[in-house]
Amino acid sequence: MNIIEILLHNFANHDRTRKPDNRVPFPTDFRGKLEHNATDCTLCGTCVYVCSPVAIEIEKDEENGFWEYDGGRCTFCGRCVNSCPTGALSFSKQSAPIANTRAQEMTHHYVAYQHCSRCGALILPLPFNALSKLYHSDEAAQKASEYHQLCERCRNRVHSETIKTSITGPKATGPKA
Repeated sequence: MNIIEILLHNFANHDRTRKPDNRVPFPTDFRGKLEHNATDCTLCGTCVYVCSPVAIEIEKDEENGFWEYDGGRCTFCGRCVNSCPTGALSFSKQSAPIANTRAQEMTHHYVAYQHCSRCGALILPLPFNALSKLYHSDEAAQKASEYHQLCERCRNRVHSETIKTSITGPKATGPKA
């Protein structure tokens, strides 16, 4: 083929270069940017435990907690996503944006503690989707959610009172004979 034939061939068959709006689709099993849903996170530390390159860290203080992710260290193995008991971690279908500095690779999320509905102690209750997975139905999870708004000490007290009432019966409120 001479140069004129090559040019005519390319002109007739168009170019093979993709335009910016005609991107190659990502594969179905593509592991893109790690997404963290702070409302579903309980700061349990499972993701930190299974992360070999130490890309995830959790810091807690008296009033709140922080979830930190270093995208530069992540190998996108997916063990954190598979191990998260509440489903707070997932991979997006888009790749992470290109970072110019090390600080741009870091993700910081604030996870707010809640107060126990009985004594006011700081707690991180299980999110509703984790409760429905745990109890296998939404209505059972709805009933259990009031107990999960309590701290461990108050939950133990409520369960102890329930057991005691079932054994001794309800307390009489009238005058004794």
